[in-house]
Amino acid sequence: MASITLTVRYYRLGPPGDEPYIESNFDFATREMSIPAEQLGLVLVDCWDIHPYESHLDRTNQICESILAPAAEACRKAGVAVIHAPSAPQARLFPQWTRYADDVDLFGAPQAPSDWPPAEKRNGEGDFAQYVKPEVPRLKQWREEQLPHRGVAECLLPKPDDFVIATGEQLHRLCRANGIMHLIYGGFAANMCVPGRDYGTRALGARGYTIILLRDGTTAIEAHTTLDGFRLTEAAILDTEMIIGYSALSADLIAACGAAAAG
Repeated sequence: MASITLTVRYYRLGPPGDEPYIESNFDFATREMSIPAEQLGLVLVDCWDIHPYESHLDRTNQICESILAPAAEACRKAGVAVIHAPSAPQARLFPQWTRYADDVDLFGAPQAPSDWPPAEKRNGEGDFAQYVKPEVPRLKQWREEQLPHRGVAECLLPKPDDFVIATGEQLHRLCRANGIMHLIYGGFAANMCVPGRDYGTRALGARGYTIILLRDGTTAIEAHTTLDGFRLTEAAILDTEMIIGYSALSADLIAACGAAAAG
């Protein structure tokens, strides 16, 4: 099978020459990677159809439709695995999720109760209630009323030959069974679930997979002090490029997949 030749970016934690080893001399760098298509997977994290944060949803809808859906279709045509990772409850709505599920995924496993911290502390009860982070009442209401109805964005609904996973361990089994060693990530949020889930960039990077984040295929949940320049999105991408792996642009991925499919 053809290879996907992709320009990736990373942040170089050091000067390229003999300049002083100070942070002002650090900078972005690029390199070209050639990855056999059968060793590559596109992981789509938490691409929701509804979200309580309306401004964030506006951005994710646009990214899903104009960036991630075309990228996924290009990957399919090139023989790159498309892997949907929409969290466990939503993953179980699709029949594909059972393909690499084990007995624990399917039936659960008894968990020994933890004795530390004490249950009262973990549950935020009694004297420990004062330490529980306050929640916005409207968000709590949204979770109670809308969360059970949340699903995958319509433009990114899994195709029959796509994969759907619920956990990082299931993603690892899928990759091992199919010879996948390199993972391109898109989805949301750039500063929360994309790096933080057990199927996210940090966890799979720690397992030894090559991690490439589509930097135009994600967005963070911003603070009011960062929204004007999407600075948390920028920081999340930079964190990937500095510590976890690489980033790339969707147009480059689509072009690389097109070249591989045509070749």
